[in-house]
Amino acid sequence: MTRKDLDALFASPAALLAVGPEGVRDLPATGGGAGREAYAQAVTILDGAEVSRAEFASWLHFGAKVLGHDAYAGLVAEAAPGMPWRTVWAWWRPVGAYRAKPNLSGDAGVEVHEAPDGRLLLKLWSQWTQAHWLDPATGIRVPAPADGEFTERPYDAPVEGPVLFDPDDDQGLHQPDTWEEPVPLGGDRVMFFEPRGVVVLERNGAATDGPTDSGAVSWGEGGPWFTGPTAAEVPLDAARLEEAFDTDGMVLLTQDQLPAALTHVPTRELAVTAGLPKWFAAGVATFTLAWSDGKAHGLEPDENGLLHLGTFELAYADTGRVLVHPETGTVSMVRNGQGPFPFARDTETFVRLLETVYRFMGACWNPYPGEYGERDFLSEVAALEPLSVDEETPAHSVWEHLFAAIVELSPWGF
Repeated sequence: MTRKDLDALFASPAALLAVGPEGVRDLPATGGGAGREAYAQAVTILDGAEVSRAEFASWLHFGAKVLGHDAYAGLVAEAAPGMPWRTVWAWWRPVGAYRAKPNLSGDAGVEVHEAPDGRLLLKLWSQWTQAHWLDPATGIRVPAPADGEFTERPYDAPVEGPVLFDPDDDQGLHQPDTWEEPVPLGGDRVMFFEPRGVVVLERNGAATDGPTDSGAVSWGEGGPWFTGPTAAEVPLDAARLEEAFDTDGMVLLTQDQLPAALTHVPTRELAVTAGLPKWFAAGVATFTLAWSDGKAHGLEPDENGLLHLGTFELAYADTGRVLVHPETGTVSMVRNGQGPFPFARDTETFVRLLETVYRFMGACWNPYPGEYGERDFLSEVAALEPLSVDEETPAHSVWEHLFAAIVELSPWGF
């Protein structure tokens, strides 16, 4: 298949559904765009399960919505008007995409809140995500309501809703194991919630009556596929740091809020264009930025000629002072009075390592079948900073302690 033919096939959901799984075997490494991304998500999630073309269209639509390819999702809906359900909206981590948000691992939940006039809001929370209030019709984040404006719907309140995935139903639709507790939202809509995200689905009233397993086939087994570069290959920016550390967990500084003694231009540019993390936590360890109050202008180098960047509380009576060289930008640490020793090649690398821990949390704690979050995480941090995985260096013992929060411990820290 030529690149032109490949692009044309995936650009048309109608053509893709028509050729079926046999028409997309042994694909070349490149080409296919947004359609191939959505297709790879559907195939990976189904993991060989046999479904009809109509049901596969539902999963293709889901993959497009999860990835934010709303225009392509619209094309799928036009091409498959008989698909049994569609995705209204999804805040979901795609398979193979290592993103900081959503991360609903550990203690987490979603509540339906009702107003006296029948309006609904969703309150989403987790130990790793600030509380989000969402419009259930669109998934758009909205301000928290005033006290008393909405009340939480009781868990056992009788609410009618469609049963999309019923093992006793002759339609026999495929249901992921983690989609256990549908929450009815009225009409033909239900919500599913799990550590990878939250999604609202709608039963398609125009779907063809009768069993959907007619002509059911496996659409193959494969992994995710993406058109663009990975997060490790693109520059840091403020939006990315805000996604990882939250709005109140990062800070954009001005030039006059940085130490006057800091002459390393890349470090200064990072602080004023992308920002710096004010706070980081993983396992029992925390990091606090020393410059977050905007009063670091007069900060002077210490006896080793280094500027204090921040402090790790690694454990009880175990403290690491993070230091940056004002001219070269190299990052060092003094741990419990010992050092300084090299810790990261520069400030950007240091920030990237912290951000990478947050980006891989969900995939390490709640991976999809066949997803290797821990392996990919260790590979990425090793490429970022070899010191972090070099057992012969004092830096390794610190980074190993931080990395253990997601590769050895649970979301609860044990």
